[in-house]
Amino acid sequence: MKIQYFKSSVFIALAVAGLASCKKDKVQDDVIPPYEVPTTYNFAGANYTASTQRVKMALELNSYLGTALNATITSTKANDYFNNTNNPFTTDATLNASGVKLADKTADAETFTGYFVEQAANSTKNAIEATNGSAGYVIKGTSKRLVSAIGLEYNQAVAKGMMGALFFKEAINILNSVPDANNVTVTNGTTAMQRSWDEAFGYLGVPVDYNPDKTYANTDAVRPLLWGGYLAERGKGIEAGKIIFNAFLKGRAAIGAKDYLVVKEQITIIQAKWEQLVAAAALAYTTIPTNSVSVGDLPTQFHALSEGYGFISCFKYRPANSKLTDANYQKLKATIGTNFYTLINEANFTKLVEAQNILKTTYGLN
Repeated sequence: MKIQYFKSSVFIALAVAGLASCKKDKVQDDVIPPYEVPTTYNFAGANYTASTQRVKMALELNSYLGTALNATITSTKANDYFNNTNNPFTTDATLNASGVKLADKTADAETFTGYFVEQAANSTKNAIEATNGSAGYVIKGTSKRLVSAIGLEYNQAVAKGMMGALFFKEAINILNSVPDANNVTVTNGTTAMQRSWDEAFGYLGVPVDYNPDKTYANTDAVRPLLWGGYLAERGKGIEAGKIIFNAFLKGRAAIGAKDYLVVKEQITIIQAKWEQLVAAAALAYTTIPTNSVSVGDLPTQFHALSEGYGFISCFKYRPANSKLTDANYQKLKATIGTNFYTLINEANFTKLVEAQNILKTTYGLN
């Protein structure tokens, strides 16, 4: 069912008058004709192929790094995935000739290439049991993880870190630029503003008919990926999927109607909720190691902390109006950057509990 959206001319006139002093604001008509907000992202001309290609590339890179648990890998091969060189992609071979790559959109790229080197080095020790100060595997029952000398899984640092340094960062920055984009000149059926909005949507990693109430099977070819998957995995309690997807729909419809006040409202909603999703994931992965059922289970504790390491790094790219202060961001970074053996053996998990409280208080989580 489509939703019809209507704004009165009196309200718009007053709102525009209040914004008249800002030269960068788009000029909004006094009367916005009624327009419909669809329930799927099937807008005419919408194209975000490059965004979805990068999502697929990241997944295949992550898969390769994960094979280090049972095989020796190389940083050269990892860099081929990162730079789209030497035809590395096999799951979707069309990516090789796409002209798209991860490296040119990833902030702090040298951090990730360094992770590739570390994961490759650790892969040569995948038959050795890890100890504090020495890389290798940790195991309990059938659960086995390849970790560094401090307990970090570098493949998780890449996977979750890139979700921030590429996908979250790009979406935030693109949405910031949308209000100043051209929404008059039409090229190939869309304006620059519409194309920017579509590109940002693509980084969310959800299908056009995304249903936040549906449980998607891993075998579903159009299932949510990366951030799209975490909308349900860690964002269900804050309704992240419903709120972010609906805001993308409403904002795109508003661009078509030149309803710029609504466009800005949706930008604010998307950025705030996406950041809260980062926090919800970070909270989950700093809490799991402190749960009584996890104590003594190194694969579970180190895996959670490794995911937390990646998600906390996402905060570097948070919106300018973020609720997270720099002082608290630095505390979170310092905590998750601590030797994992130290964190899990600290009396009462003091540092991790402090991190949990920062996330709960800042983002209204529990």
